[in-house]
Amino acid sequence: MSGVVRTLPGRQCRYFIRGRCFVSEYRNPGLDQTVRCGVFLRLCGAFDEHVQRADAFGLDEAAAARIWNDRFPRLLGREGCCRDYQPGDSDAFLGCVHAEGDICLRAMPPCPGRCPQYVLSREPSTNG
Repeated sequence: MSGVVRTLPGRQCRYFIRGRCFVSEYRNPGLDQTVRCGVFLRLCGAFDEHVQRADAFGLDEAAAARIWNDRFPRLLGREGCCRDYQPGDSDAFLGCVHAEGDICLRAMPPCPGRCPQYVLSREPSTNG
């Protein structure tokens, strides 16, 4: 009778977030831009351009904010397209179920379970 060896789950690992392994992000935060939400990056770029234009035209903060608030819904409609978007947490920015801050969970590797990088978290896991 042969047994099946299974990997222990990694739910209690410090790097485990919603079924994905975040070890690379913990070691080098922000280094890998390919895991960032594309919609979020495009909106950040548009905001940076807006700030530069507002500075170039000498607009005060209130006027620049009013223009941004007027433009943002149209911009979100144009730049907010993602084929992987699924409505989720409405309290989070963009409200996508795949978003973890500005990181797209679909771009992160699945957690393989207890692996050589496994580090026991000191806090109880609440992320499934």
